[in-house]
Amino acid sequence: MNTDLNTLWQRERKRREPLWTLEGLRPGAKEAKPLLTLLDEIAQLDLKSPIGDACSMSVDALGELVPETQFVGCDGYPFVIILSQHIPQPWRERFEAASPLSTRLPEGSYASVRRRFLRGWVREMQHLAAHREARMND
Repeated sequence: MNTDLNTLWQRERKRREPLWTLEGLRPGAKEAKPLLTLLDEIAQLDLKSPIGDACSMSVDALGELVPETQFVGCDGYPFVIILSQHIPQPWRERFEAASPLSTRLPEGSYASVRRRFLRGWVREMQHLAAHREARMND
């Protein structure tokens, strides 16, 4: 599958903003309606024009697929990272969009940051589902 990184980056940034805003809103809040509409439009784009080979991969499958790599820093301190090239698209861009201020190495991100992203993604999708359900019951 052809990966248009510019389009993918723009789509993931467009998704990230309403997800962050929804975090502070209770399901059923009227302020959520335009955000849900925007997220629905992005979901439709994901279905019509998927970007990346792993567009249909679940977060659980991603967690199992991407290996953690032992790394020794220049000071001799060992830690664990996720090599960027091991994260399939669109998940790499989702991770990057959700973690813009995270400290990272040129080779990749700290595994703990990636684990936090995966847990956060699950919570965000559950919260989004609660918002969508409240909208349906409205």
